[in-house]
Amino acid sequence: MAKLTNFLGLMNPERKVIMWYAVQVETGKESVIKDYCSKLVDRTTYNDIFVLRFNKVKKFYGKWHQESKVMFPGYIFIDTDTPEQVYEALKNVPAFTNLLGRDKDSFVPIERSKEELFRKMVNDNYEIAMSCGLIDGDKVTITDGPLAGKEAMICKINRHKRTATLNVEMFGDKVGVTVGLEVVEKRISKFSL
Repeated sequence: MAKLTNFLGLMNPERKVIMWYAVQVETGKESVIKDYCSKLVDRTTYNDIFVLRFNKVKKFYGKWHQESKVMFPGYIFIDTDTPEQVYEALKNVPAFTNLLGRDKDSFVPIERSKEELFRKMVNDNYEIAMSCGLIDGDKVTITDGPLAGKEAMICKINRHKRTATLNVEMFGDKVGVTVGLEVVEKRISKFSL
């Protein structure tokens, strides 16, 4: 109930709808710039500033280790209903490059359907957890994790790296988005010709 109350507290009727906006930053410095933004931008102008990440596993020194990778290198995201004020504040952030979707006097948020897709997939730290699935012939079935029910979005699976590439339209372009996927079983269809 406290979470719902906090969320409703953000929805002031005099304010616009809170949406995600992408900010282009120097690749490899996403977390540092996110921290700068959190300190320098007035907290009343945004709900959250974050970097979208995905979890995957990697084997080194003979053991499997979980690691977190940036999903969109070179971008951070700001959840706000006042993009104009945030843009003005971002001018004071070192290494700030551009608020995407800025067209003269207006700002274009991330498409609502894409924002909702990622909101459903991420945890409280804006990370997409590993999914597990199996391959039966040419069919992929996700048995557990945030990709469950989203098999049609998968365009490529790299079993060696334990990742899947999703075909998503973002930033006005089709983008291959990498997420963690452990294929626990591969079955060869008995009825292949």
